[in-house]
Amino acid sequence: MIELGFALHPKWVEQPGRENFLAPLKANGMRVLEFTLHPEGDEWEPMRALAAECVRAGYRCYFHAPYKDPFNPDGFASARRAELESRYALPIEFAEQMARLGNYDPALVIHGAHGKTALAELTEDTRAFLAWVIARTERARLMLEILPPKPGYVRVGETYEQVVNLVRELNHPRLNICWDFGHTVLQNLGLPPADFLSATRHVHIHDLNDAFEDHFPLIYGNVPWQADLRALMQAGFAGAVVMEINGYRAASVENLPARLAESFALMTAVIGNS
Repeated sequence: MIELGFALHPKWVEQPGRENFLAPLKANGMRVLEFTLHPEGDEWEPMRALAAECVRAGYRCYFHAPYKDPFNPDGFASARRAELESRYALPIEFAEQMARLGNYDPALVIHGAHGKTALAELTEDTRAFLAWVIARTERARLMLEILPPKPGYVRVGETYEQVVNLVRELNHPRLNICWDFGHTVLQNLGLPPADFLSATRHVHIHDLNDAFEDHFPLIYGNVPWQADLRALMQAGFAGAVVMEINGYRAASVENLPARLAESFALMTAVIGNS
């Protein structure tokens, strides 16, 4: 089964309220939510409170592990392991708490390491980090995400092969792939190979504007999301397709709430007609 979801942030619901904001999305097929867990800064407490509120209200809520520096597995296999275990413990435990509260197995999206060392070293950091998160969790289903380029850095997860190889090497039933449709356009990668498609269990969907800035509603036509969805369905995909919107960037979109609802209606039509 394919679940359509929205990456929710407290700022989305400040004025209209949670259900008023979500109602038009739900009317067009949205069923699940996702929350990015950054435990340092002003967003942590409101995000955690909103996620818990949504789980108690009966939503299946998924999570994105923190990824902004210093949350980066670079050095996890060597000098930074103790520091990074301490940093990541709180958001990982929160995802597990929500799993117990809602009695479900949440997706937990994870970025590979990035840095200025060799790719082989960063790959080992990522491998060790993923193994630690697997050992630290019981219910979370880890989704290693394919990533866009980061200028000036080497980054694990910029190719289909890198992501597939790590998932295959660790070979754990709770480790799969998150395919971000916009990221692969930014990398000019085209449709993934069969082994990537078959291991994908989570999707981030958004459009790019004409300046190729990402995380917009599906209004520009610069991401071939229909073809991507159909390729996944042909591969037997069952998982969540989560719309990830940058609310600050997308604020320039006229009548944004309606554009979000229309995006869900478009996705529902593709899923229903395939």
